[in-house]
Amino acid sequence: MSLPVKEVRCSCGNVLKMTKKSDWCTKCAGKVFYEKKDQWKHKVSTIWLIGVVLAVFTFLVYVFIELIAEPLSKL
Repeated sequence: MSLPVKEVRCSCGNVLKMTKKSDWCTKCAGKVFYEKKDQWKHKVSTIWLIGVVLAVFTFLVYVFIELIAEPLSKL
């Protein structure tokens, strides 16, 4: 799906002509978005993914402590 050409300025100052929802800046390699709402969606989904990864890691540490480390310490 091609959007109308729009000039978008990256946070580093580079100006890109975009026809997609998002692209990478050729100067600083940062993510640049066609519209601000897409930038917000990207930020929220990134925070959500980090939260899920932390929850899984915390659960695995809990299982390790409860099922492996604690019984071994009682030997």
